[in-house]
Amino acid sequence: MSYFAFVISLLMGVGSLAFAYDGAGFDLLVQGLLAFGAFWLYAGWRRWAWASSIGILLLVALAGYGLWIEFSPGWMIAGALGGLMAWDLAEFMRRLDVAPKSENLRDLQLRHITRLTLVAIVGVLLASISILVRLEFTFEWGVVLTLVAVLGVTQLVAWLRRS
Repeated sequence: MSYFAFVISLLMGVGSLAFAYDGAGFDLLVQGLLAFGAFWLYAGWRRWAWASSIGILLLVALAGYGLWIEFSPGWMIAGALGGLMAWDLAEFMRRLDVAPKSENLRDLQLRHITRLTLVAIVGVLLASISILVRLEFTFEWGVVLTLVAVLGVTQLVAWLRRS
């Protein structure tokens, strides 16, 4: 189940970026991206952890570059999101390989994929809103975002200490 979700996420990430870059005439880059996508697919099957780290860096960098040269934000967001989901699922599958066999692995996979899907949906909604609504970034917004970031890091540290 996790590998199927990994394949779908990888196809979404690589496919979105390849489509956008192909439309702009970056043929050599598209061929390289598709070749790397095939390699990442094979590496995910073999559970090579280092490949997912390279993959996430490559896909997010290409999505960021695409935004910088003013490609369609929708394709770039889909590409980065697909890459992030594929990276997360590759790491999750690697952790499942060392999980105790007493665990119900199917339930763990289902819960993880459900959470990942919800996070992806919220991310797409927030990205869509940010594309449609332009707000001026003032000092007050900076303070609010800093407080939210500090609260988030505090919650993360507390969660990590408990587990």
